[in-house]
Amino acid sequence: MKATLVDFGKDAAVYTIEGATRNELENKLNLFFGSQDLPLKKDNGNEKIYEKGNKVIRVLFGVLVKYFKIKLEIEESNGLFTVKMIRNMNLVLSGGLAGIHASRKKFGEISDAFKTYFSA
Repeated sequence: MKATLVDFGKDAAVYTIEGATRNELENKLNLFFGSQDLPLKKDNGNEKIYEKGNKVIRVLFGVLVKYFKIKLEIEESNGLFTVKMIRNMNLVLSGGLAGIHASRKKFGEISDAFKTYFSA
């Protein structure tokens, strides 16, 4: 299985992944995000949400409470998967401006780890 970064921004990264079946990819995604302490919270086939923490408590107490959410959009074409990873957090869920900076930094770290994990 090989991942190639095709596009990267502050709040999204797009990878192409080859050399895997759909089932193998989904298993490896769950293992990766589980290792990042982001369990699968919602699975709608081509859209997956990995989330850590409680968003209600995060809104009430801000950056004092850990919360992080990533949304994946997966497309398949001729055995090539396109995985779009989105930092799915707004200003309130991020815990204000300081929280946005921290969540973007965390997103960058996870994106780097993702590429390494899927290229090994």
